[in-house]
Amino acid sequence: MRSGPLAAWAAAFFAGRVSVDQAADAVVGDDAPHQVGGLPAFDFELVPLREVLIAWRRRGGSVRAVLPVAGDVRGLPGPAAFRSAALERGEAAVGPGLGVVPEVIDYSPSSAPPTVLWQAFEIEKAPVDYASVVDAQYDLTTAIRDSASALSAADVAGWIDDIADELHDARRASEHLNLPPHFPSRAVALLAQAERLQAVLDLAFTDPTGGAIDRTGIAARSAALQPLATAVRRARVAGYNAEARD
Repeated sequence: MRSGPLAAWAAAFFAGRVSVDQAADAVVGDDAPHQVGGLPAFDFELVPLREVLIAWRRRGGSVRAVLPVAGDVRGLPGPAAFRSAALERGEAAVGPGLGVVPEVIDYSPSSAPPTVLWQAFEIEKAPVDYASVVDAQYDLTTAIRDSASALSAADVAGWIDDIADELHDARRASEHLNLPPHFPSRAVALLAQAERLQAVLDLAFTDPTGGAIDRTGIAARSAALQPLATAVRRARVAGYNAEARD
């Protein structure tokens, strides 16, 4: 996910803790080059990521990450084109008057390296998604316990033993958090846990059966994991938006 780090570093830039170039460079990190398309001030030409940060600051207000899925579009404003793009990618960053959605552009079979394109949209006023770190941590803890119990009851938890090596790597996902200095410690802890769990869920959802031997078992496994997936998504929203202001 790229929208979360963008929201976190935008908050640090707005607070004066980092420069615009430091924020933009940190968001990109070791990723493919990032560009922004669709900014009206530049006649919709491709521009560096720093330009959307500057545009947001000039307009005033905060930037929030949104992670919409079908049936849960909290914090996602219109128009329809922006909603559709954000839902397709499963993420977006929303600031005052502008929303951006990231997409990796692969130029294969050309030898040109891939790029990350943030498509910008003029957006309506965003409905604030009140996701607190404290509430998200409680919901995540509850979902972990309930999902573990449901998987055990359905006798489909054994799939974990079959992917031990991949699971070990997934548990290290939190080592790569991309957050600015002095980010709230409770949000850092929440995101570390959420990113580890998201990596595990990504593994789980790549294996549609996961130890289940019939359709009933597969359905039970999916039902057991879905509340956890929701709690993880909400934890990521709350964590990355911890410094956003209303």
